[in-house]
Amino acid sequence: MAYPGGKAGSGVYQKIINQIPPHTTYIEPFLGHGAIMLHKRPAACSIGVDCDMDVIRYWELEGYGAIAIYGDAISFLKSYEFKGDEFVYNDPPYLWETRKSKHRIYTAEFGDTDQHKKLLTVLKSLPCMVAISGYQSSLYSSMLATWRTISYNTVNRAGDGVQEWLWMNYPEPQALHDYRYLGENFRQRERLKRIRTNWLAKLGRMDQLEKYMLMATIAELGDTARSQK
Repeated sequence: MAYPGGKAGSGVYQKIINQIPPHTTYIEPFLGHGAIMLHKRPAACSIGVDCDMDVIRYWELEGYGAIAIYGDAISFLKSYEFKGDEFVYNDPPYLWETRKSKHRIYTAEFGDTDQHKKLLTVLKSLPCMVAISGYQSSLYSSMLATWRTISYNTVNRAGDGVQEWLWMNYPEPQALHDYRYLGENFRQRERLKRIRTNWLAKLGRMDQLEKYMLMATIAELGDTARSQK
């Protein structure tokens, strides 16, 4: 089911997931239909928060394996006891000033500058990895000036081409939580998928000791790479 501002579009969730480092707890304070949570490899603990009760009911009825909490994103983030191994992905309703349409599209809107300023202030204070989706604006450029960014082209709910941004408070990942979507585009992802399929077939034809030898070699390469950082 489509959701306003959702990230389920082809090429969108893949771009975002390819920027997510390994983590133990995954948190989406603006859950919606949670395209990123649904497409990424599950974390040990996944938490979604939304102030729209219909969204919470949707998750409960679908039986998705995540903790769905009815509540306010900012209040939740302020009260949550962070340990440092969390990844917080934020996809709030975008600033009114950046939207082409000024009509309300969410039951609980979140488009005022003051609301976003409060959110960014809280997110900047978190002791963990944080990523935020949005359209470019002077507020985000100013408050997140030191954060790393990527941008990509997609289409909005009206079918118009738009450029979306992802702000991150961590450097480019050297390891990913989920490698299934590796690749800059569909063609690259399909090429890597074929490589993975071929290697799995080769592994299937090897005897057990040969498999252990190969896994030990890969582990040694990983140790060498980490020691050289």
